[in-house]
Amino acid sequence: MPAHHTPTRRLPSPVQAGAALALAGLAASLPGQALAQTNTGSNVQIYGLLDAAVGRMHSTSGVNAQERPAQKQFSGGLSTSRWGIQGREDLGDGRQAQFDLSSFIRNESGAAGRSDALPAPVNVAADPYFSRAAWLGLSDAKLGRLRLGNITTLMFVNSISSNALGDSTTFSPINLLTFVGSPLSGGTAWASSVVYDSPVVNGLSGSLAYAASQNQGGPNTAARVAYEQGAFSTAVALQTVNRNPQTFADGTSSNNTRAWQWAASYDFKPLKVFGHLGQIDNRGTANAPLSVQYRVWDLSAILTAGSGRWIAAYGSRRTGDTPVAVAVTAAGGNVSRQVLTLGYDHHLSPRTEVYTLLARDQTRTRQVPTAPTVVSASGTNFAIGIRHRF
Repeated sequence: MPAHHTPTRRLPSPVQAGAALALAGLAASLPGQALAQTNTGSNVQIYGLLDAAVGRMHSTSGVNAQERPAQKQFSGGLSTSRWGIQGREDLGDGRQAQFDLSSFIRNESGAAGRSDALPAPVNVAADPYFSRAAWLGLSDAKLGRLRLGNITTLMFVNSISSNALGDSTTFSPINLLTFVGSPLSGGTAWASSVVYDSPVVNGLSGSLAYAASQNQGGPNTAARVAYEQGAFSTAVALQTVNRNPQTFADGTSSNNTRAWQWAASYDFKPLKVFGHLGQIDNRGTANAPLSVQYRVWDLSAILTAGSGRWIAAYGSRRTGDTPVAVAVTAAGGNVSRQVLTLGYDHHLSPRTEVYTLLARDQTRTRQVPTAPTVVSASGTNFAIGIRHRF
């Protein structure tokens, strides 16, 4: 999650609404030529996605020995609900000015963001408005694009662009193992970022990211290189997150971490397969340094059948290091976690689909650092949902 806070946007007051209507009337009264010049070469659109589901869910951060499932309605089975405004202006000679403002939605309640602030040890901050994206940039067809603001991390892009469940942080094994209930710090977006995206040349592209500290630790750095040709695609991402000297609740860890992830996919039509291999290095803090490695991998597949898609995915995260004791209520982060997901997704139209998903989540937790025994826990998540894009 991004490490900054902005006030929640509110509906305009009657006075503000009246002023807006007056300005709109004034604009309509202007000569057509002047209005056309204002909008020449520009494109602004509202976009978004709503995902509503009902089901039986454990915590997505991982089951523990005392975990109990809950029957509930929630948003975000296949994708986290969101809406946004994006636009571009043609500056000529292959250059554009671009922007994106995007906010998460909890459509079961109407609240903004994915969650409210959760204290340690969960360590997740409340989402500010436009926490998904808030950036402005310039692009050139030959030189690439430069963006500044709150921007999705390159590691998260690498994860969601090459797995059968896309950007699901509720059922996708690779997303759960890497970003939810994980030792990785940095969340899924960085505030105060500068990101360079290269143009695509013969299927090859790359990105570099730098996030300033803003008195919240840091700076953070990342790089990603991707290659796509025909049915085959592959990419590798690396990132370093520094939480010292001051930590901020932007993920499920407040430690310094380094991570890398390799992704690949091949479309055999009608079967498409995906895979990831990576590592998270928990480096602790300046006052309590660590060197604990977590190995993460997954395999997933989509089998297209008419208007539907059968989905299967399995992922694992393991470590041989157990530097500290873990409470019985912990989700087994420092021994192992495995997630198996099966599902079916049916398109009613190009923009609307219905789905059903079933996931088995298993963890192993060592209660004392030197003890040979571990506590195992497991749980089953199930959901039926609707996803609509606009």
